[in-house]
Amino acid sequence: MAKFVNAATGRTDIFDLLSARKQLFAGNFQAAHAAAQQALKADPSAVEAVLIMVAIAVEHGNGPGAERLCAIAARTGHTSCWLAVLEARVALLKQDQERARERALAASTLGTDDPHIANQLGVALSRTGRHAEAVAPFRQAVDGVPDHADYRYNLAVALQFAGELEAAEAEFHALVALAPDHAKGWGALVQLADTPAPEWDERLARLFEETTEVEARLTLGHALARLAEGREEWDSSLEWLDRAKAAKAQEVAYARSFADALADAATAARKAGNFAPRPEGDERPIFIVGMPRSGTTLVERILSSHPRVRSVGELSDFAILLKQALKTPGQLVLEPALLEAAESAEDLSKVGAAYLDRVGQLAGETPHFIDKMPFNAFFTPAILRALPGARVICLRRSPFDVLFANYRQLFATGFSYYSYAYDFGDTAHFVACFERMADALEASLPPERFLPVRYEDVVADQRGQTERLLEFCGLEWDDACMEFHRNAQPVATASAVQVRSPIYASSVEKWRRYSDGAKRAIAELGQYGLRP
Repeated sequence: MAKFVNAATGRTDIFDLLSARKQLFAGNFQAAHAAAQQALKADPSAVEAVLIMVAIAVEHGNGPGAERLCAIAARTGHTSCWLAVLEARVALLKQDQERARERALAASTLGTDDPHIANQLGVALSRTGRHAEAVAPFRQAVDGVPDHADYRYNLAVALQFAGELEAAEAEFHALVALAPDHAKGWGALVQLADTPAPEWDERLARLFEETTEVEARLTLGHALARLAEGREEWDSSLEWLDRAKAAKAQEVAYARSFADALADAATAARKAGNFAPRPEGDERPIFIVGMPRSGTTLVERILSSHPRVRSVGELSDFAILLKQALKTPGQLVLEPALLEAAESAEDLSKVGAAYLDRVGQLAGETPHFIDKMPFNAFFTPAILRALPGARVICLRRSPFDVLFANYRQLFATGFSYYSYAYDFGDTAHFVACFERMADALEASLPPERFLPVRYEDVVADQRGQTERLLEFCGLEWDDACMEFHRNAQPVATASAVQVRSPIYASSVEKWRRYSDGAKRAIAELGQYGLRP
């Protein structure tokens, strides 16, 4: 604790940096910042005050400022879990996944006795793909601050990703008991619970009507749609989705020209050539791509059940490295300009080498690793050029089922790439653009390196399609691939629950269960030549 003279009042005020930290974690940034500044005036070497200012800069998205302050703290010789966590968060702001992972793991090794910092550590680990490691710090956060609803939500989600479904459901129940209006908690609980309580519809409908907050209405409306589906009230569920998404669709003002330009650029890039006709060199990378909700996670789980294969999750690393190398303007990574720049680039081998160096460390000594970022589909030509040993598996699924599956899915709202999913017509248009692009890639890329796989075929003939997948990847048969649902690796996707069960066929032709909805789908997709 330190004493400072208040120049305005002449009084001696006492500023305790521990109190400043409490103000910070309570979201009172102005008070925390003032206390940290006062502390630094009295003692320029007060590292705790610097860390508080770093955290405030990160919360406000000021990456450069936060990075400068981190460097100041590091130059003092200070080492702590909190500094490492803040360095990881700064790296995430810069889209530097490699640095973020390294600092998050360093923070995990150092450890902390502060539950608020433990929560931030869990978030950093989760956002860098270390979902299993995130459970312990999230548990520490909840144990330390049991009445913090968002900390409990984070723990529940981490447990779900780690496959601890009963524990996750218990945490979600505890969350909505603690915070009855927690929209994200209700949304997750409805999705996970086997037997929804009869009163949930009324409670959630009341919450939906009472709130004007766009994100909350979006989440609650999705939950109500899921409850209606559980009663097989298909068109009622679609009505809830329309109501839930309307305000968000207005807010994002999605432009269909973006999807057209993406598909055009990816289609044109297939003509760039320079594709090794068969895998050459480092054959570790296996990319699984496709539309979200098209079966990418299912195929990932089948292949990663093989003892010679490990999944490293959904990584943005290839696209980020490509953007850094080609220096296209703007913050977006998935953008037509980057695809066009990749097409005209003579040599992408440095991008491939950087990718192997970075992701290879995550995969360890495993002979093959899977990168399952669905929208890497748009980067397929660049991937095959940059990584001559890589193979790409592209999931295809009925565009009608993909349309409903994407419209039903509540994607992360912080990513503009999913903005198409707030309007039924926009979703149909995006699906049609993807179909057009995937058709072109399938017709022209070397079959030894690009394998289209239909979701419906995997469901109908798991054994035959598994043999086909293993042959394409140069792998021998292993019975474990037929029992993918026993795979203990974490799943951080919307399919985290489904892939813990054996293959089922109930999602095939699911779109036909809708009456008015099916007519809407036929009309929307029919504009682009897609018919049942």
